[in-house]
Amino acid sequence: MHAEAVDAVMTTKKAEADGQFDLFSAPGFDTVDGPDEADTTGMFDVKVPEGEWEPKHRLALEREMLGLYVSGHPLNGLEQVLASRADTAITKILEGDVPEGATVTVGGILATVTRRVNKKGEPWASAQIEDLAGGIEVLFFPRTYAAVSIDVAEDAIVLVKGKVNKRDDRVSLFVEDLAVPDLSGGVGGAPVKVVLESARCTPERVGKLKEVLVAHPGPSEVHLTLLAANGASHVLRLDDGLKVQNSGALMGDLKALLGPRCLG
Repeated sequence: MHAEAVDAVMTTKKAEADGQFDLFSAPGFDTVDGPDEADTTGMFDVKVPEGEWEPKHRLALEREMLGLYVSGHPLNGLEQVLASRADTAITKILEGDVPEGATVTVGGILATVTRRVNKKGEPWASAQIEDLAGGIEVLFFPRTYAAVSIDVAEDAIVLVKGKVNKRDDRVSLFVEDLAVPDLSGGVGGAPVKVVLESARCTPERVGKLKEVLVAHPGPSEVHLTLLAANGASHVLRLDDGLKVQNSGALMGDLKALLGPRCLG
């Protein structure tokens, strides 16, 4: 049903762009004498779905139709999961902190995947890998593409290993390997770092924080950083009874309770 609604709108948009859509020449209208008595009830007969799209599908459609995510981002809640498995942030590469030729591993979501064929008839691809802070072009040349092509797809969350290439003020990665991380179980024993201003550390909020942590039991320690008004900070390691599963669901619950900047 959702697909039918989208297809109907896209068909109308395409016709409009091609100059083929004229409201007053549609069935049931006379452009000289005004509306006739023909039945016009089917002109805009597009059923509006009653249910909600799945978040992943909704975000993919937003990106496809608008060129950006509006209601959220596919990586929300997964920052620490990807950061624990990558060794370099995309922003560091873009800011020039990583030398040309260095081999790095970055994590993010693939966008604008374009498949090509070189002069020898060998397939290869280019894409953009993006995290919540930035994006960089990644190039899958024939030998690498032959090994990883099955996982090179729009909206795939991946880890990419490659060499930094700088040419004509353009920075890209020449991919050597690609892996699809298992995000269902988090990152095992990596500690979860939570940041909270001391002024907001009320008994009520601490109680709700405990409820969130208890709802996500697992092997990871929780480190709570308390920030004082004078800029000083104090790190606490929470009780072993509050160990958690470092997952996207946990990150989302923490952000909902403490705000988007609560993760250290």
